[in-house]
Amino acid sequence: MDVNQKGMKGMIKVIDDLTDRGLYVFPAFDDHSPIDLIAVDDNGVVIRLQVKYRQPMQGKKSVKYELHARSVVNGKVVPIDRNMIDGWALYASASSKVVYIPISAMDDKTSMVIDPDRDYGAWAVWQRQHPAKV
Repeated sequence: MDVNQKGMKGMIKVIDDLTDRGLYVFPAFDDHSPIDLIAVDDNGVVIRLQVKYRQPMQGKKSVKYELHARSVVNGKVVPIDRNMIDGWALYASASSKVVYIPISAMDDKTSMVIDPDRDYGAWAVWQRQHPAKV
């Protein structure tokens, strides 16, 4: 698969996972948007996601994935504006899992190693950041 096919597959897997969770999902129409998907729950909580398709890192004893806080636009590496997103949805290809990472998990890091079996607390963080409307 080329990079565009991988990106589309990751997007489809994340949309499928979010709809299974009962959220409404709205993909971006602009390829240059810092936000790939917007998900909204029944309470109106909005989650702005950057979607990443990842293959396992080589040389690890267990299956791990690397997440970078950047994108490639027109062949150039561009940092993700963390003020524009709430986090990442990483499709872990070999594990066939979607892992959600809030921006707070990255702090000031430019990359981190992701364990597909770990809960990064994204849903709890997003519910606190965007409390349900009364």
